[in-house]
Amino acid sequence: MTLKKKIAISFSIAFSILFGIAMLIIYYASVDFRNDQFRQRLVDKLDYISHYIANTPSFDRESYKTYFQDIEDGLFYEDVIILDKHKKLIFSTVKDKTITWNQAIINRLDNEKRIFYKQDQYEILGKYYLINKQTYYLLVKAQDYSGNEKLDHLAIVLTILFLLSTLLIWIFSYNLILRLLHPLDRLKKDITQINASKLTNPVKYTGNTDEIAVLTQAFNTMLKRLSSAFESQKEFNASASHELRTPLARMSFQLENLRHQQQLDENVSHVLDNIAKETQHLSEVTNSLMLLSKFDSATLQTTYQEERIDEIIFTAYEKVTKAFSDLQLDFSIKGIPDPKLTLVCSAQLIEIAFVNLFKNAALYSYHPEVSVVIHESPTQLKVRVTNHGAALSTTDQKRIFDAFSRGENASETTGSGLGLRIVKRIMDSHQASVEYKANTQHSAHTFTLRFPKSTIENSDPLPL
Repeated sequence: MTLKKKIAISFSIAFSILFGIAMLIIYYASVDFRNDQFRQRLVDKLDYISHYIANTPSFDRESYKTYFQDIEDGLFYEDVIILDKHKKLIFSTVKDKTITWNQAIINRLDNEKRIFYKQDQYEILGKYYLINKQTYYLLVKAQDYSGNEKLDHLAIVLTILFLLSTLLIWIFSYNLILRLLHPLDRLKKDITQINASKLTNPVKYTGNTDEIAVLTQAFNTMLKRLSSAFESQKEFNASASHELRTPLARMSFQLENLRHQQQLDENVSHVLDNIAKETQHLSEVTNSLMLLSKFDSATLQTTYQEERIDEIIFTAYEKVTKAFSDLQLDFSIKGIPDPKLTLVCSAQLIEIAFVNLFKNAALYSYHPEVSVVIHESPTQLKVRVTNHGAALSTTDQKRIFDAFSRGENASETTGSGLGLRIVKRIMDSHQASVEYKANTQHSAHTFTLRFPKSTIENSDPLPL
């Protein structure tokens, strides 16, 4: 989940909770207000009845009706019960019904004097009165139809208001966060476009004091430090490799002259051969380091040209056979009937990749033989390079493309451990891939190079 969505959701949830709590407070405050108002109306009703009893010693239904005909109390489905001091019924407005009341409530009135409670849809108030030195227990039962209807209406209004407000605040907060964090999206876009050749290009931001401006300034400062460190490392690798090549070439030339001199002792000749091999190995390491340092240079990002993959493979094979004359090549083409075998690439780099794979096969195979199968399809061009040699451990297989990584089977063979790493870097620069797979049953080691159709038709080099 993106940061914009997280902030928008968090803000919306917080607002919804707070707004919901406010709606509940409003509703329950209205409920309490309605209860207090209705209870007061019931109290007023019983007070009127007490005056009626005091002024009418002999009361009946007609006199009761006459006494209260001009009083508007707003009570619906009202019923009144009057009990004497013996808690016997002496008056009731209930018609044609069996009159019942809660005797426990009546008994409590002796101490509590006034009790309010609910029964089904009715609200009942019981009150103790002493009128003309006579004890009376008065009960009034009624419904607050108008008040409850208003509460129901209020609940509907608050619910609709809550839903609409929540929906609007979710939309508003997301768009607000989207607008506020738009500079962060631009910053992200600028950062993702930075590569090894653009370390000196600072990220631009129009803000002055906000957090994104501070972040941009900090990033540009870090970029300058990285650029300085990167240039220093690249210059050191290039300079060191270049300075080592000349003395190594002289050493190799002088050793070659010594080896061809006559009357050399056999032990001396053996020592010279070993020194020549180590010098050659050191020269290969130097060349590999120089090549790796150049991979981060913008000079390699030239316009690629359309090349035939089979011609590149044969050229690489011819170069390897100069050092490994007994290496055999088994070459075949599969796939569509009329393959083009072309891809847009740097022929020099792809050639280096195959040279390293062929050298790897020549050094570590049981028999100096390598199999190359080209398979072209409508979506990709695949090259499978296979040789047979000692099996690699699971750990060695996982780090086979790491720099300076050498397997246990290479303990008696000189090498730099950079060849397969260079192959991986070259394939990455062409938006292609290289995979390694071992077949322990047949002692086979297979490297599969895949060039996507987009790379074959129109490839732009990627910085490493």
